[in-house]
Amino acid sequence: MQSNGRRTSQGSRRFRIPKRSSRSRSGLTSMRSQSPWAGTAVRVAIRGRVLRACVDITAKEVRIISRKRKILEIYLKQFPHQPKYDNSCKFDIYFCNFKDANCMINNRYYGLIRLHYLLKTLGSLLLFWGIVWVLHLFCYGTELQPRNYMWVSIIVPAAAVIEFLAREDRHRSLGGLSRPQVWSISQREILFALVAIFGVIVMSKDDRLSRVCLGLFIAIYAVWVTWMNFTGYRLLHRALYAKPRGINGSTRKHHANTVVLATPREIERDAALHMSSDVPGAEVLGYVTFGGGSVATMPVFPILGDFSNLRDICRSCHARLLLALGLEAQPDLIRSLQALCDSLGMRLIWVDDKEQHFDGNLDARRSGSRLLLTNWREPLEDPMNRLVKRSVDLLLSGLVSLTVLPALCIFAKTLQLIHSPGPLFYKQKRTGRDGEVFEVLKFRTMHVNDTPGRQSVAGDSRIYPGGDFLRRRSLDEMPQFWNVFIGQMSVVGPRPHFVDHDAQFADLVDDYWVRHFAKPGITGLAQVKGRRGETDTERKVRHRVRLDHFYLRHWSPLLDLCILCDTALQVFFPPRSAR
Repeated sequence: MQSNGRRTSQGSRRFRIPKRSSRSRSGLTSMRSQSPWAGTAVRVAIRGRVLRACVDITAKEVRIISRKRKILEIYLKQFPHQPKYDNSCKFDIYFCNFKDANCMINNRYYGLIRLHYLLKTLGSLLLFWGIVWVLHLFCYGTELQPRNYMWVSIIVPAAAVIEFLAREDRHRSLGGLSRPQVWSISQREILFALVAIFGVIVMSKDDRLSRVCLGLFIAIYAVWVTWMNFTGYRLLHRALYAKPRGINGSTRKHHANTVVLATPREIERDAALHMSSDVPGAEVLGYVTFGGGSVATMPVFPILGDFSNLRDICRSCHARLLLALGLEAQPDLIRSLQALCDSLGMRLIWVDDKEQHFDGNLDARRSGSRLLLTNWREPLEDPMNRLVKRSVDLLLSGLVSLTVLPALCIFAKTLQLIHSPGPLFYKQKRTGRDGEVFEVLKFRTMHVNDTPGRQSVAGDSRIYPGGDFLRRRSLDEMPQFWNVFIGQMSVVGPRPHFVDHDAQFADLVDDYWVRHFAKPGITGLAQVKGRRGETDTERKVRHRVRLDHFYLRHWSPLLDLCILCDTALQVFFPPRSAR
């Protein structure tokens, strides 16, 4: 037999084994002098019949491709007259299947995201031009020319791309997200489109753009985006990786019968229920128990057997995918499972769930071949997010300092001259980002030389008449926009406390200092949720810290916008907790 080998970039050879007329081994021996894998035959046995198989052999890759789908057994057979290959080569074979499984997950995962996004964008363009042409043909005639809307049709998809790129990686796939999370993403997309269209109207000042047409498109676009995120993604997932069988009983080629190897603890909490969203196309058939102990509660999926019968179970179920859940990463166990999956023509996916050890705060990043785990998810550590936040801070602080602050200075100074003469501003030492101490500016609302560093209470005698008006509406905080402008604070963030109070609160809440991971803010999530004012009990401190931590983990420009809107309302309608 003539082998048609070709040299790859790594210097190794690839060989294609054509169809053999019989099970004779003599045809493969001619590869002896051309490859270190010479004499290693790959036999594909399906119900005892050897079929045609293509084998691409390189130093780190072995791929077996068959024209038949149900491969019951794939194994390597060494000819007796050839020297045996060493264990390192054998491990490379087993490991390549594990890496291919990872590629399968990534390709399906990101491919589904791209396809869903493409369909959503194309659908929005069809809706836009459909509305334009319907209004042109049946309502406005020559008063509405489609060519005037070309820029709008470009700006809206561009805004959608910006929103998608600004989204966290874990939120780009809608699978596995809760309904509130999907609804929040839909609101972001609608808001970006609305801002884009509003920007076109303001910047172009084109009277030929129909407000009725654009308003109608926004309304229909909102419905379309919401439907695609809630229902369209699920239907697309079902169409590509659904379970239904064809007429001849064969499954779709992207559907994978899946056996889950798990500990009794993972089986009791039905960890495989989430696998359909984490691994597109995985159809869980049941569990195989690993380790000692019994399953106390009956899971949704049946228990097929134990680890000792794993090979027979996978063969009888025609499994194409093995998920290992909650197992200790022992090298011998991993290699044995890789060998088992390779011999049965299956993919192996090792699911190492470390989130339970991090109290649900796990964030993972890959650096080369290493997986880095951290106990905090911080969107504000993204340089792009920090640039966006800092740009907004500079814009708002500059506008307020030039327009609003001068008038407030005159108003506050007038009150002080009447009721409590003294300096206009009051400086306090507060704790900022990473524990750095800085001086925060406020309008003085108390009499001069009163007790500093003590929290204000209702009916505090230290506050002069008119000072309570400034405090209840948070107008005394307005000079802090200067702290924002020079980079000591942010417009939105955890409120800074007195330096002495930080030490007291840290004794009450173990993870209190985490709130200093970001710059302190003039307003924050805790303040708009009613956690402003005096913190005289441990319960109040814990609630405020919990909201600050939530803000750090879930920061987004939209969250900052919502906090700013709530703060503006509280200026006119202050809550009871305002002091």
